[in-house]
Amino acid sequence: MRRRLTGRVVLLTGATRGIGRRVALALQSHGVRLAITGRSEAELESLAVELRKTGTEVAVLPCDLTIASARERLVADVVAKFGQLDILLNAAGVSSFGEFSTSTEEILRKVLEINFFAAGELTRLCVPQLEKSWQAGPADWRPAVLHVVSLCGRVGIPSLPEHCGSKHALVGLCEALRCEFERHGIDMLMVLPGVVRSDDLNRHLLRNEGKIYLNFEGAQRPESVAKTVVNALVNNRKETAAGFVCWWAWFCKRAAPRALRWIMAVKVAKFARRNTG
Repeated sequence: MRRRLTGRVVLLTGATRGIGRRVALALQSHGVRLAITGRSEAELESLAVELRKTGTEVAVLPCDLTIASARERLVADVVAKFGQLDILLNAAGVSSFGEFSTSTEEILRKVLEINFFAAGELTRLCVPQLEKSWQAGPADWRPAVLHVVSLCGRVGIPSLPEHCGSKHALVGLCEALRCEFERHGIDMLMVLPGVVRSDDLNRHLLRNEGKIYLNFEGAQRPESVAKTVVNALVNNRKETAAGFVCWWAWFCKRAAPRALRWIMAVKVAKFARRNTG
């Protein structure tokens, strides 16, 4: 099934920077109506100015997704502005780069709150509106929820324990909801990026003291991931690994999980030798 997006209302979270911002820009050519949200109103307004230059209809809706009442108001505001909601695209997220033994309960809870609980509860709130979209649409139309999950949702990566835990939880939720949502006419999609170049790494990471080498500077560009996200949405791909390195690790986890665990252990050992030698 190929999903036509023209005129459809997309609620995009995490739109202020990184993958979310690039997804908003990539959606311009598809004629969507965008509700963009994030914590920084100034950054959202800057993005909206850029989007409106091409005629895209945009609603700027700042929101702290960790607050239940704010999530409820967000969905209500989208419907009040556009009269409908057809797609939830969740690109909001946060990470912590460091070993679990030196982390804190506060970091673990914050990562789970943003990456898992906020994403899950926002999805729950959107279900009634997405079901209405399905019922009111043509026979070949299906609304969708797309979560930008991360390779960490399928592969346990050292020095990213909280991120992996939150994303594994989100993957499990998505797989269960994919079956549940059939009776609501809603598609559940996931895109799994690997390490992605960040606009501001320190804003994305709660800490940056990992004991494994990850090439953040030479990582996949967010524009490339955004293109994969939009293609997955249009072509209704249930699960998509973004980029060759991510695809390789994703495939290896399925085909040779012991080999992948060995590779990860070697990378940790090499980091330790390089920093003590």
